[in-house]
Amino acid sequence: MRCWPSHQYVLSNISFKLTRSEQTLGLQSSQCFKSCPTDPNGTIFGLHFPTPGPVTDSQVQTDSSLKEKAWHLTWMPLKLAFLVSLRPQRQPTRFTGEIWVNFFCQSLEAPIPLLRAHAVTRTQCACQKFVLDQYRDHVLTCKKHTGAITGHDHVMNVSAQLARNSGLRVRINRKVATTAADSNKQGDVQAMEFGIPGYDNLVWDVSLVSDRIGSSTQHGLNGNLQLSDYLNARARIKNNRYKRDYAAKNIAFAPAILSVTGKIHPEFLRLLWVLADMQTVKYFNLVGDEEDIGNEHFKWSQASTFSYNRNAIGLAIAYASAIRTHLSVHGTAHPMSAASVHPRSAAGCLIRSAVDIFHPHQQGNPPASSSAVSGPVRSDILNCLGAGAVGGGWQSFAGFQHASRRHSRSC
Repeated sequence: MRCWPSHQYVLSNISFKLTRSEQTLGLQSSQCFKSCPTDPNGTIFGLHFPTPGPVTDSQVQTDSSLKEKAWHLTWMPLKLAFLVSLRPQRQPTRFTGEIWVNFFCQSLEAPIPLLRAHAVTRTQCACQKFVLDQYRDHVLTCKKHTGAITGHDHVMNVSAQLARNSGLRVRINRKVATTAADSNKQGDVQAMEFGIPGYDNLVWDVSLVSDRIGSSTQHGLNGNLQLSDYLNARARIKNNRYKRDYAAKNIAFAPAILSVTGKIHPEFLRLLWVLADMQTVKYFNLVGDEEDIGNEHFKWSQASTFSYNRNAIGLAIAYASAIRTHLSVHGTAHPMSAASVHPRSAAGCLIRSAVDIFHPHQQGNPPASSSAVSGPVRSDILNCLGAGAVGGGWQSFAGFQHASRRHSRSC
């Protein structure tokens, strides 16, 4: 015991790490939002959800249709980040080994190996203002290194791909419409003919917020949790910058705000649900099942598509936060496949993504024999999509899949 006093610093270090781990686990707890806020001006997607009203449990038992008035949208960052890769559907994000290491270290609040060496040598960040720390507090807030741009652009591309999966025509980056001439600002993604009354298109702007302070010049403040409502604060900044100027050009605007630990702003979650609803409706119309829209089968398909959208964004956040701590971004593989980065058409994305979501078992080899109509995918649909069908049913779909995979490998 006489040797213990010289090693007491170890106990304080362990306590510090446990505190950070507990804080991060708390940030990764599930979120639940009202689908339609009490203030009708709180969302631009109000017409896509039932009007909220005071509903008691006894009223719901008497009339089950009243339950829809109490819709809530849930978001579970920890589940989406860790378990999404176990699902049968394809996901638009892929990880390298080093990125996985960064991600799991961040999730457990362990020192990141790639940053620990820089912290020991006191390497300066590209901003020339702060020294890199092993817990990535500064690099998650700094925008002067390529990892910040790569992470932001990946979330932007995934959200754009989800819009294409819904059959929408999409523009990104420099192709997005600018605001009024006096401000000339530009969002990240533009969905053409989105269907919001009074507006022609919809633009959203992606923003990743750190849950911890990392760029403060005040001593002892970096590394602490943000105490303010930082997601809503960033959403207000985006709305003040874009919303009014875009409205002057009949373009609606929605902030797409996410935190590096996986928390999401409710407006972006509503957008993911609306995209899932649009994709399911268009898919049922495409396969000739219009009469089933609104029934139980439709609702299950809608929920499956919404789950896919949440999983895709959840995995994109995990990649974006991990790549921001990877200082050698140019040496990593592209997180999205070539087919996702260079889509063929909105209709092609719609049918392809619908098959992946609703029938993941059909991604493998088709059966040897089948009828001209196999499941919801018919040969006439593939013909109208330009799939070059030769036979009927599975043969046509198999040719479509084979051609798509061959195109992806060639890109």
